[in-house]
Amino acid sequence: MKNSKVPFFALLALMFISLVLRPPVAAIGPLVPNLIATEGLSLLQIGMLTSASVVCFGLGAFAGPSLVKRFGLHKSMLFVLLLLTGAMAARLIGGYILLVVCTVLIGLSIAIANVLIPTVVREQFPKKIELITGVYVTLLAISASLAATIAVPVAGFFGSWRGALGIWLIPAVLGILFWLPIVRTKEIEVLVTAETHAQERRAVLRSPLTWAIVAFFGLQSLGFYSILNWLPKLLVDRGMSESDAGGLLGLATFVGVPTGFLISIFIRRFKTLSYISVFVSLLSLTGFTLLLVNHDLVLVACLIAGFGFAATFPLSLTLISSRASTATQTTQLSALAQGWGYLIAATGTFLFGFLKDYTGRWESSLYMLIGLTALQLVAGYLAGKDRHIPAE
Repeated sequence: MKNSKVPFFALLALMFISLVLRPPVAAIGPLVPNLIATEGLSLLQIGMLTSASVVCFGLGAFAGPSLVKRFGLHKSMLFVLLLLTGAMAARLIGGYILLVVCTVLIGLSIAIANVLIPTVVREQFPKKIELITGVYVTLLAISASLAATIAVPVAGFFGSWRGALGIWLIPAVLGILFWLPIVRTKEIEVLVTAETHAQERRAVLRSPLTWAIVAFFGLQSLGFYSILNWLPKLLVDRGMSESDAGGLLGLATFVGVPTGFLISIFIRRFKTLSYISVFVSLLSLTGFTLLLVNHDLVLVACLIAGFGFAATFPLSLTLISSRASTATQTTQLSALAQGWGYLIAATGTFLFGFLKDYTGRWESSLYMLIGLTALQLVAGYLAGKDRHIPAE
């Protein structure tokens, strides 16, 4: 195999990997009523299930750099894909315990892949980083939207929630097949001394900018995953059908896809990202507020919040890559932002369901989400300033 073919296989692999990094989680929300009815699960059990994957998004992110250091980038990605595919298949067997265990493994796999993909993009497409990142982010959004939209109809077609989750094994297997040629290539090793690694880590940990980025990444993820997992149940409780509720969730995750793609490409042209961060956070805040105060404007609320979701994720990735001074800092900042950020998101996602279970009303959950999104606005303003983490 000629080396010139490697980027071609890398692009195909990246596309299928992107298609499978959100559906294993995104499809759960619309299936919550189905899981409650067929498996007899309580809201507390569902809350543990939905938050477990996001907790693992955080914990797994910290393991990414160590895994690459020991096995290399290519083999680490193959291991992650095999683990993800195996867990996706095993959870179809049934039973709550196995469902939770496999969800944990899925979350860990996705977390490590989230950390590895920016490095893959930089290695395979050094002159097209923004474009390939835009493709990656767009496919993430499309697959999440598609998974939410078709989950209930597909479950009905197969007669079980297992069918709605099982169909996503197809892109997972294709991702493995197209990644295998990459594993056969010789990896480019970038040697970083232990002393340099420690110095750069200290610089990242000491910088207030780091924690502003962590907060922004975490709070925008909290809003997204809270809506992703609980919006269908909220709408069903308000009298909407399961299919329509899943469709609205799909709309909320899909409507801003073109915007997210354009932002990921052009956002690097701006030095100061504070006002952009404030604006897109205001979109999410407005959508959540409308969802609380006016039940008749749920469609408008989903549209506005959807544009906010689509913009904050690529923006947070840009902040990670542009505010570090060195490549080593970028890796450290990415692990911290995604690690702690997803732990923040998991806590909020669990609390969103817990408050409904405790109070019997969704209003308390939405008040919490609105308050935390207001904090996201502040964090985004601070993280978006034209500053960099100083190099040691």
